[in-house]
Amino acid sequence: MRTSSTWRAASGSRGGGLKPRPDGALEGTGEITLPLSNARLQAQVDTRGVHDLFVWGGAVIGSLRFYPAVPSSARVLVFPNQLTFSWLEHTLTVAAVPTMPAILLRYRGPGWAVGVVPVSQPPTGFAALPAVSKTVDGWRLESEWAALEVRASAGLRRGRRWVLPAGEALLVVGAGEHLVEAVAACRGVLSDPERAWRLCEGYLQRIAGVLEVADPALKSLFVHGLHAALASRKEQADGRFAGFAAGYNYAVPARTYFRDSYWTLQVLLPLWPELALEQLRMLGTAIHPDGAAPSGLIVASTAGQRTWQARREADPQLAQDHPQPSEWWADHFDSPLYYCLLACEVAAWLRDPGLLEMGEVRERLIAILDRYARLSDPHGLPVKPEHDRDWADNVFRGGYVTYNLGLYYGALVQVAELLERSEAARAAAYRRCAAVVARAATRQLWLAERGHFAECRTLSGHLEDHLAIDTLTAVRYGLASERQARVMLSAMRQRLETRHNPQQPYGDWGVMSVFPPYSQQLRRRGKSRFPYRYHNGSDWPYWDGVYAEALLLRQARGWRYPLTRWWTYGLAQGWPAPVEYYAPPWGVGSRLNAWSSMPAAAMLLGGFGLTPEGRLKQPPWGPSRLSGVRIRGKPSLIVTTDGVEVERNG
Repeated sequence: MRTSSTWRAASGSRGGGLKPRPDGALEGTGEITLPLSNARLQAQVDTRGVHDLFVWGGAVIGSLRFYPAVPSSARVLVFPNQLTFSWLEHTLTVAAVPTMPAILLRYRGPGWAVGVVPVSQPPTGFAALPAVSKTVDGWRLESEWAALEVRASAGLRRGRRWVLPAGEALLVVGAGEHLVEAVAACRGVLSDPERAWRLCEGYLQRIAGVLEVADPALKSLFVHGLHAALASRKEQADGRFAGFAAGYNYAVPARTYFRDSYWTLQVLLPLWPELALEQLRMLGTAIHPDGAAPSGLIVASTAGQRTWQARREADPQLAQDHPQPSEWWADHFDSPLYYCLLACEVAAWLRDPGLLEMGEVRERLIAILDRYARLSDPHGLPVKPEHDRDWADNVFRGGYVTYNLGLYYGALVQVAELLERSEAARAAAYRRCAAVVARAATRQLWLAERGHFAECRTLSGHLEDHLAIDTLTAVRYGLASERQARVMLSAMRQRLETRHNPQQPYGDWGVMSVFPPYSQQLRRRGKSRFPYRYHNGSDWPYWDGVYAEALLLRQARGWRYPLTRWWTYGLAQGWPAPVEYYAPPWGVGSRLNAWSSMPAAAMLLGGFGLTPEGRLKQPPWGPSRLSGVRIRGKPSLIVTTDGVEVERNG
């Protein structure tokens, strides 16, 4: 189960939504909520304040409240990690500093006030609330799990509020696992505020400069998607890598997933493959000797580990589901396959197959594929136990599951290619196995009359024969023949795209993950029990990206709808960051969700056709400029005009 905290104002904006600008920013009015996230902290800012200040690895310590609240009629300008309100004579910008656990507030106007509010309950495993003390220019919050230092450049204290004077003023929030870290962050900003602001602006220029395209919807989708991926990279207080997080709501306990990080890294691999390498190394520590792997790893601070242990001790069911204190959900069926795929892709983008051919990575790859061979029946297909432990973690799918078979086929083919130079016989055996899997999957799961693979054939013989978007793994990794792939994409256009499906009752709102909803024969739990909710039909932007990528690679019509509809729908609701999933009759999942960067990856991998070898094509959206992508291992510049690549340096 992907437990996640409640998202404030889940229904979105009460104003007029958001509109994209040519520079990738978003503008509008209304009470939007923007997640702020960097390597060491996260929070969310809205018209009432900066809420749920959270130090990565630990827990929330408090919030900053605005007095009075910003009016809902204020104009808003949204960049990644930066929100500006403008109303009457007031202007307020709230920005997360990219290189330190600090939030910078820049105010200009006739005067305004803020206050600090500590959490009202300590995290599990702790008894005392944060201690609040006054300083000369602000407040200090100290607890056993985190600390805050809040300082203003000007103003005076009036009761529990700090009144900023007329004119211009700065307020800085520094956060830390301990007070030393929080004080250092605050001091680092106040010692040179302009440098801190340049860091914020430099981060925006870094991500906005990767892709230049005239279409505001595409530009903003890419910028905010790339930010969602980069902001998910986390660190511990001492600077050690803490993995790629899944999204804003997946912070307690602090953890990193196999599948979420794989899809998150798709947009980063062509730009900064070294980031994927550090994630691969971390995930490798969770591969068991028999090739099994959990859903993810818990990478928490000492305080975060204390909370997690206290929760496990208080809840026997939680302890049973998470038997190892450092692992999040034991033995997920798809996790080892994502490790194989990521290892091969890291080697390809780094242009260094020797990096992974030998040593522990090689041993893990072999152990993983040996495990799936042991799980295979006489048909040659791995048989999944009837549990809920893969991406569809509210659905008890057992037997043959097309989603998992697509991953398995891709792992066999890619590992064979990786090992070709050093172990030709083993590579050939993997290729033969892949051919067997493809033939058997077609016999057992291909529905020729409907033009798609069934989602699964269970251990009891039940065929869940609706169309599921996760069967796109068969297309992406080659389990499906090219003819099957094109037929599948046509079926998805007609049945999963809500604009073409009058049988679903909510109009044009995106791409459904399944249609029709699950049959009663397949056991489900939690949110997925309800039609159009969660795995049972919600729009998942990361799957939209996989779908759009497949269309773009084939230069097929209709690519824009899956690529952008989730984004334009969200902007109309006032959602300023990529969301995890949504559906009109239900709520919305985590904001600033990392793997919802996959549509941005589709623009690179599908639209430009980027590969590690550098095969390129003109994207269908017209003239573009792409900077810093790796072509044959070197950072390169690509400029396309009228279907012709006119420049490439590298």
